[in-house]
Amino acid sequence: MKFSLIQKNIINALNHCSKIAGTSKSALPILNNILIIAEKGTLRISATNLEIAIEIKIRAKIEEKGRITIPAQLFTNYINLIPSNAVINFKTIKQDLIITTTNEKSAIKGIDPDEFPIIPKIEQKEKYIIDAKIFKNALEETIFSISITESRIELSGALFSFNKNSDKEQKLVIVGTDSYRLAEKKILFKQGDSQESKDIIIPVKTLQEVLRVIDDNDKVEIYLSKNQILFTYKDIEIISRIISGEFPDYKTIIPDKFNTKAIISKAPFLRAIKRSSFFVKFGINDISLKFLSKKNEIVISSLNNQVGENQISIPVEIIGKTNEIVFNYRYLIDGLTNIKGDKISIEMVDDSSPGLIKSIDDESYLYLIMPIKNN
Repeated sequence: MKFSLIQKNIINALNHCSKIAGTSKSALPILNNILIIAEKGTLRISATNLEIAIEIKIRAKIEEKGRITIPAQLFTNYINLIPSNAVINFKTIKQDLIITTTNEKSAIKGIDPDEFPIIPKIEQKEKYIIDAKIFKNALEETIFSISITESRIELSGALFSFNKNSDKEQKLVIVGTDSYRLAEKKILFKQGDSQESKDIIIPVKTLQEVLRVIDDNDKVEIYLSKNQILFTYKDIEIISRIISGEFPDYKTIIPDKFNTKAIISKAPFLRAIKRSSFFVKFGINDISLKFLSKKNEIVISSLNNQVGENQISIPVEIIGKTNEIVFNYRYLIDGLTNIKGDKISIEMVDDSSPGLIKSIDDESYLYLIMPIKNN
């Protein structure tokens, strides 16, 4: 194998692949490596942890075809330190990759590429095409609320619910939850091959990788098979397993009516929550929100007998009656940070029912938080 390219043309691919290589729970040394395949005019770089696989195609001057696997972190760290406009020449001698620039030569020992796991191919029949910016925003607004543990495997991923909306449009509903809070985003798209509704659960780690590779232009193509999903974006492919299991029937816990609704400017409310968070009880993280309907005011308060206490009043528009609820401030900050728009609404029934946070400018999104109940 022999090829050459400019540093800046390969480094992004290496950075994406190195985030997956070496993350497997398996002890197989080959999974710490990336696979490089030189073909006619194209270089393919791949990595896998047996749950997620990524393959990126880049242009290069190929003089001799071939393939090799080399340690991902070592190779990526080394190439990162070469100037971005430098021309780098690569060739293989047995299982070594020889790297040369104008004034430098290095050799990295590889492993037989035949040991590298075969990355499965998904038959590209059932296809959905979604605007990249819309899809990126939807992931940003939902996956932060997904459980970081796998004690309940069905909560360690996002629900993707594909529904036929009309003859010209289809709807994708993305839902993430850890059972203490939940985010739901609905997006419409015009291109999809399936005529049937379909619900699948995609691991959050996969969606985090997808989010990393998407910028704000072009399209994302999604292909489904029985047990796997493929995301294609420009010259990048990410393949993942689908979580087997049944996602909770979350719609039953979303209140369909409210006793109190407050319309709030997001920025000052978020700053107030952050200030009040310095005085919460350790391990409980409790912040009280009191909605005073006659004053059109929300009172944010927290108390820690070892630290002190805090109370902040903010003018708001309140519909309904005076009410009070206690939330985990971390969940509030997460939701307020990720929700779009300058104004939000908070809807609640009582202090023992979930609270709903919505954007005034976006009816397609909701964020639900379970309250901390007073003993």
